[in-house]
Amino acid sequence: MNRIATFLLLVAFSFSLSAQSIDLPTSRFGISIGNSKEFTGLRINWSDRQVERINGINITLWRAAENDRAIVKGVSLGLIMPEAGELYGLQAGLVGVSAHKSMAGINLGALGVGSGGQIKGLNIGGLGIGSGKSVSGLSVAGLGLAAGESVNGLAVAGFGLGAAGSISGLCVSGFGIGAGESLKGISISGFGTGAGKSVKGFHVAGFGVGAGESVSGITLAGFGIGAGKTIKGFQAALFGIGSGESIEGVSVAGIGLGATERLRWLNVAGFGLGAKNIEGLSVAGIMVGAENVRGITIAGGMIKIKEAGQFKGLGLSAINWNNGTQVGITLGVLNYARHLKGVQIGLINYAENNPRWLRALPLVNFNFK
Repeated sequence: MNRIATFLLLVAFSFSLSAQSIDLPTSRFGISIGNSKEFTGLRINWSDRQVERINGINITLWRAAENDRAIVKGVSLGLIMPEAGELYGLQAGLVGVSAHKSMAGINLGALGVGSGGQIKGLNIGGLGIGSGKSVSGLSVAGLGLAAGESVNGLAVAGFGLGAAGSISGLCVSGFGIGAGESLKGISISGFGTGAGKSVKGFHVAGFGVGAGESVSGITLAGFGIGAGKTIKGFQAALFGIGSGESIEGVSVAGIGLGATERLRWLNVAGFGLGAKNIEGLSVAGIMVGAENVRGITIAGGMIKIKEAGQFKGLGLSAINWNNGTQVGITLGVLNYARHLKGVQIGLINYAENNPRWLRALPLVNFNFK
């Protein structure tokens, strides 16, 4: 058997050099040894060159040259790297697998899998997987996975996973996951998860989750969560959560929680939380600051309302300091309201719009005008 194998290799090598082939029983079908251009069956060649179409089993021993228009369907095996314009079926190479336009099926490369166009199916690259357009299906890469347009499906990369366009599905990466546009689905990253536009779904990141525009869904981050515009859903961060516009849903931050415009529904922060408008149930270890507050607000140190603002609801804090209007009830050691339309309960209660002799009172103060 060893002598036969050696003979076939020598024959394949000699005929490939002259761009010829031995084909049995015909030049289009059966067994081909050499650089046949169009063939169906079992084909063995040293190095493919300017091949057109192969159907069946294609075995190459060296890298191809000028083979970017070849279409190979079936099984492509390479001692170094199966390479063609398009590969469909099972592709496996000791070094890697390469397609100039696209590959689909089962793509296995000891070092990597790459395509100038798209990659579909089961893709496994020892070091990496890369595509000029999209990667879809089940993809596993030892170091990294990247696509010029999108990554879809189940993708696992040891160091990083990225796409210039969108990423959707279940994605797991040791260091980070990044998308130029949107990230949808379930994403788990050791260091961080980010998208240029939006992040949607269930996301867990060791360091942080961020998006240029919006974050929505269930998001858990070891250090922080941030969005240029909106954050919606359930968010939890060890350090802080911040948004350029609004945060809505259930938000829990170990240190701080803040939004430029609005915090809404359940807001919890270990140190402080702030926004122009706060609605719902808000709890902070030290301080809550806003222009307008509606709902139940609890702070260990102070609730502070800006000038011309309004507090409406129930406030519990050591100091309730309102430079605007209070509508509702505040309970604390010191309660101050520039304009009171409700009740103050505490050690010292001051309502600036009350008659002079009723402005500062112990225990209780009120005004319902």
